[in-house]
Amino acid sequence: MAAEGEDSEQEESDNKDTEDVAPPVKPTSLKKFVKHHSDKRTGSDAIDLLQSHLEFTAKRLWLEAGKHAEDEGRKTVQEEDIQHAIDQLTEPHDLIKQTANKLEWMKDDLDRQVEQSILYAENRYDR
Repeated sequence: MAAEGEDSEQEESDNKDTEDVAPPVKPTSLKKFVKHHSDKRTGSDAIDLLQSHLEFTAKRLWLEAGKHAEDEGRKTVQEEDIQHAIDQLTEPHDLIKQTANKLEWMKDDLDRQVEQSILYAENRYDR
């Protein structure tokens, strides 16, 4: 059974998720930002979806940064914690890009091998 203080802490934590909080990115600001960086028109549904994903990503980055700060024994999130969270977010994409580059290099190398092969070289012995 939870102690009396723990119940109130849990309720407070639950209320943080449900209480009205101003969005960190306002739709009007986001629409101006998008318009400034593109000559495309934007539908409000597109802005709403973009805003939702930006807020989701920001929340995930903040939670990861907070976890990193806590793991480092701190209660204050610092720049290094945010950078760690960003690195965690981008690492899989960096790995995919590196792998794609290696595969491209391997393909080129294999193509060179085929060109030099006595079995596959066309017109190699035509004289």
